[in-house]
Amino acid sequence: MIAKIKNFFLNFFRKKNPNIFDYVTFIKNMKKQKKGLMSKKQYLRIAKRLSEISPCNLLVFGLGDDSYLWSKINNKGKTIFLEDSKDWIASVNDGTLDVEHVVYQTSVENQKDIGFIPEKLEFSIPNRVSDLTYDFIIVDAPLGHQPPRPFKGPGRMSSIYMAFKLLKKGGVVVIDDMGRPIEKQYAFHYFKEENLIDFIEKKVGIFQNPDKNSK
Repeated sequence: MIAKIKNFFLNFFRKKNPNIFDYVTFIKNMKKQKKGLMSKKQYLRIAKRLSEISPCNLLVFGLGDDSYLWSKINNKGKTIFLEDSKDWIASVNDGTLDVEHVVYQTSVENQKDIGFIPEKLEFSIPNRVSDLTYDFIIVDAPLGHQPPRPFKGPGRMSSIYMAFKLLKKGGVVVIDDMGRPIEKQYAFHYFKEENLIDFIEKKVGIFQNPDKNSK
């Protein structure tokens, strides 16, 4: 019954404003095609929060089939993707996505040596990216396999740190794979556990930045 009522109102508002992007149907179709690495529930919860803020400045660490979801929700705003694989950019981007190639300086297996030292976490991003502050940031990259899997990839220490630097006061950050210890450690260090406003399926954390000056 609740789902029927929700669908009724969604359809009502779409008829009133046909320019509203139907992210619910997009996500359902994407998951039917077995695309996107998050679950349907995770996508829906993130999409709802983004749609409430959009149009906005949106920064996404990582590129994939779900990039078109974020881009379409924020189609009236500014959306930039940061991706470290040139081959993946060539494979995924159909030319409609604003993507910058970046190079991470870290290795996930060296996380303990890296710690929270800014000089070890920072990496070069274009001025047009760093000159902005962002209302919404999604951290879904780079690769960061850790035990029980073999260590592999740069890890997300740097992307979480950079998200902290670029998120504006009152902004929202989404951090995927918080079921893993490194993502959880860095997310709580920079964004604080008390600012966690949603934790979806013990995997995707959503934080709201109350006041950067208080951190």
